[in-house]
Amino acid sequence: MRTLLLVVVAVAGVVAGWQLRGIASENITFAVPASASTDPSAADSLTTLAPAQSYPNKSTAALAPLDSLEAFYDALVGLDSAGEAAVRAQLQGFIDKRAGQLTQQQRWPELLAFYQRLVNLDPHIAEYYYRLADVQVQLQLYDQALYSLYFILQDPVMGPKAQALEQRINQRLQFAEGITVPLFKHGAHHVVEARLLSGTLRLLVDTGASITTLTPAAARRLNLRYDLGRSISLATAGGLVSAPVIEVSDFMVGGAAVDRLQVGILPLVGDNGFDGLLGMNFLQQFASSINQQDGLLHLQNKRQPAKG
Repeated sequence: MRTLLLVVVAVAGVVAGWQLRGIASENITFAVPASASTDPSAADSLTTLAPAQSYPNKSTAALAPLDSLEAFYDALVGLDSAGEAAVRAQLQGFIDKRAGQLTQQQRWPELLAFYQRLVNLDPHIAEYYYRLADVQVQLQLYDQALYSLYFILQDPVMGPKAQALEQRINQRLQFAEGITVPLFKHGAHHVVEARLLSGTLRLLVDTGASITTLTPAAARRLNLRYDLGRSISLATAGGLVSAPVIEVSDFMVGGAAVDRLQVGILPLVGDNGFDGLLGMNFLQQFASSINQQDGLLHLQNKRQPAKG
């Protein structure tokens, strides 16, 4: 009788154990380890993080706080398509917020490290290569930027943007060696061709003009809008005059470009078909010199001496 009682107790223990095991299997918690950053100076942590969520294929799975790129990519392992889409949506928000912070604060080396890690973690996303190249241009790492762009030049979506950035880089590399722009003689003045995205301009080179100017006719031809109410006083050969001032983008002379340039809208006395004056607010941004004899304007990066 005693032996029979021990057998019954043992069987009951086994059954209870299997029941407890079944209950536990329905409530497995899943924790994602947060990988240490490879660059402590470029920590990704944000002040507000997405709350832990449960995702399909991981029953009642509570994700650890996703506070680094590595944590997000660890969290993607083993998810079904719906779970992956949810994590990637959070990841994109994280990338945009972190990159926005670093860009606003102009912390370019940290932003560079951030995108380098992102490309290593997800090498199939063309946009990440483009963003990396853009930061490398900011840091004047032109050879590295060209290498980053090489992988996405034929991408159907990012390819055109990558090719345009590649062209800009090549222009800057050419400019690093110095650019010689032909001048056309007009009486005692020299005339140079300048370009905006909307068209070309013929400008008189005037080292006595503090600001570059365009005639009202030239502004209208290039669809440049200006407000007569926003005017400043400009010194001219005839004295002080009031003129509206606008900001133009991608102002180029030869291969030398200024991303943003203030331009006054002012009639040119006896313009003879010219579109305005190329003033010192453009020329002083470069090491510039004029070869009067050969009629050449040389523009060079200020970090290098201008050629005579």
